Amino acid sequence: MSRACCKTLVFTFLAILFAVPVFQGIWEKTVEGESLRVLGLFKKVPSEANLRAYEKELEEASKVAGWLRPAFRQLRWWLMRDLGDKAVAGADGWAYYGPNIQYLGERYFRDLKSGRPADDPAETVADFAQQLASRNIRLLVVPIPAKPAVAPERLRRGLVPSLALSVNTRRFMDELRGRSVEVLDLYSPFVEQQRAHPDRPRMYLAADTHWTGDGARFAAGLLAARVREMLGPTPLEPKRNYRRETVTVARRPDIPRMSRLPGEATAFPPENTTAYRVFDEKGEPYGDSDDAQILLLGDSFSRIYQSDEPEAAGWIANLAFELHTPLTSIVNDGGASTLVRQELARSPELLKGKRLVIWTFAERDLRFGMKGWEKIALEE
Repeated sequence: MSRACCKTLVFTFLAILFAVPVFQGIWEKTVEGESLRVLGLFKKVPSEANLRAYEKELEEASKVAGWLRPAFRQLRWWLMRDLGDKAVAGADGWAYYGPNIQYLGERYFRDLKSGRPADDPAETVADFAQQLASRNIRLLVVPIPAKPAVAPERLRRGLVPSLALSVNTRRFMDELRGRSVEVLDLYSPFVEQQRAHPDRPRMYLAADTHWTGDGARFAAGLLAARVREMLGPTPLEPKRNYRRETVTVARRPDIPRMSRLPGEATAFPPENTTAYRVFDEKGEPYGDSDDAQILLLGDSFSRIYQSDEPEAAGWIANLAFELHTPLTSIVNDGGASTLVRQELARSPELLKGKRLVIWTFAERDLRFGMKGWEKIALEE
């Protein structure tokens, strides 16, 4: 390559590097009518946190990147069937959420750092259990298995449902049992069910992070059996006679949406699943009750089919059907590690008359829970 050609390539490369921030500055000043974001760098004390926040703000605000990213994502999918760092495409139209896979492939959360983290999940759960015990309320912890832990067959050839994939969460559950905290193991029955019936009924949606309607119903049955075992023969109040109907739901998968694939509706069309909708004696869809004796804290696994389509068909409603009594619930997508307890702390009256609190969360939250695992003090 000639010297002139090399110079041309270098100057072209430098021109592109300079053109992007110059264009961004002109856009912010003339179109958005705001002061230049780059000046914000000098308004805060230099620190790693501030610099990272500033870098993220610049990345999200870049107009050029905003125009190019969708095209790049679509091209990457067409050429390599790559969904980016948040998802992995499997066989037969399946997709798996990246953090779920990362959690399963890492060491135990406590082994990743020297010493104990300030918001140790086991410590936090034990603290919460003690606070509830002081109010004569029992706690049942239910980690929810992620799809690659139970149905990994389409992720990579040769993988089969195995309890070995849930080794981190099973170690966590053993820790809780050692602290006298009640735990429901969904892994063993889920893996057994997946081995016996890999396709019909399936436990998880193909391109979604969540379970199918059959998976939610199956989990609700297991949870109901454990609740009856814990609370004994004393009947739960108020008593309800619910009925259940099947309904077909077209579920738009969330994994392609989280990967921001522009043509996700074509690449991953909505998936039909059977849900089990619960109605009360008046024919009205199931609804929570503040007077219930059970409080459930959960995340999007407790929201799916329950507060979104078709409503009253999630595992909360199906648990109420099994127990013949309504529940009280606090649900926050992705926030079951800390945010649901913060909400409970703001509304302590929800604990009035409760005999049991069921705390459910996706297993990946042990590493990636929103806001970590803060200890939250409940008001007396």
